[in-house]
Amino acid sequence: MILTIIAFIAVLSLLVFVHELGHFLLAKRAGVPVEEFGFGFPPRLLVLGRHRETIFTINAIPLGGFVRMPGENDPYLPGGFASQSPAARASILVAGAGMNLLLAIFLFGLSAFIGEPVPATTEVVITEVAPGSPAESAGLQPGDTILALNGQEIEDSQDLVDLTEDKLGQEVVLTVRRGEETLDLALTPRPNPPPGEGPMGIAVETVVISTKLESHPIWEAIPLGVERTLRALWVIIRGIILMVQGLIAPELAGPIGIAQITGEVAQMGLPFLIQFTAFLSVNLALLNLLPFPGLDGGRLAFVLVEILRGGKRMDPQREGLIHFIGIAILLGLVIIVSYFDILRVTSG
Repeated sequence: MILTIIAFIAVLSLLVFVHELGHFLLAKRAGVPVEEFGFGFPPRLLVLGRHRETIFTINAIPLGGFVRMPGENDPYLPGGFASQSPAARASILVAGAGMNLLLAIFLFGLSAFIGEPVPATTEVVITEVAPGSPAESAGLQPGDTILALNGQEIEDSQDLVDLTEDKLGQEVVLTVRRGEETLDLALTPRPNPPPGEGPMGIAVETVVISTKLESHPIWEAIPLGVERTLRALWVIIRGIILMVQGLIAPELAGPIGIAQITGEVAQMGLPFLIQFTAFLSVNLALLNLLPFPGLDGGRLAFVLVEILRGGKRMDPQREGLIHFIGIAILLGLVIIVSYFDILRVTSG
């Protein structure tokens, strides 16, 4: 429990700090004063310190952070956020997500540089056996571990696929482990199996038995950081698309659920925690850019509409009300998800 709390606070603090630092730096660059750099949302608990006009605070609701600028919804306040050009406001809004992506690149690259976990030993385990298939006739069972085909060692599922393709229509001998027994079972892979069954009629998975740390030189680690950040982006985007299409069930986790997962990953070791933090950083960047009121993406959408309307902007009070409603909806969703997280955790 203590490890979970410490790991979650460390990960969340890093993600929030980097995100808000992006807004802070771009606001300062645009000449917009920053009145408060807050961790969590009000009410305020503690003032950590002050630098020029900015106070740094810790707040009661630990669901993120904020950078408070004067005139956020008042375009008539000189020097305020809303009085800036659309390009300046857009740059400030996207800077948080941009910093999270840079953090992900750094963390993925750091993991590759200091040593990342890769499979050292793996096994191929049968998960399904099709009725009437050669595998069923040979006596193969779900849970059997495939050790070899015709004496050639099988380390992963691709080995099995490659060796099987070379022996279609020919009898082969599979060496499998079943409990404490080692068995040699003969079967003939089918050249034209029924759809979805495969030549032998089995479904398998590659199970990682042990891992090792593999490190890369810095000139390889940085490109790997970029590649894995882009891959994580695509995984998240594809997941959102599939959820919208109704092809997969929505998987939501609130702060409690994320804290639990963070604790489990932390117990696996620092390399796993670094990679998990990088993935969360990509997730935070993308979710913040969704065009929902109250999020950076929602505010950015209003800036884009203003540009499309030739500089004509929505009434500031109406826009502020829309964002307030959006934040209220998001907080309500977090409470609901957290409630189900609590039920799941307490029920085991």
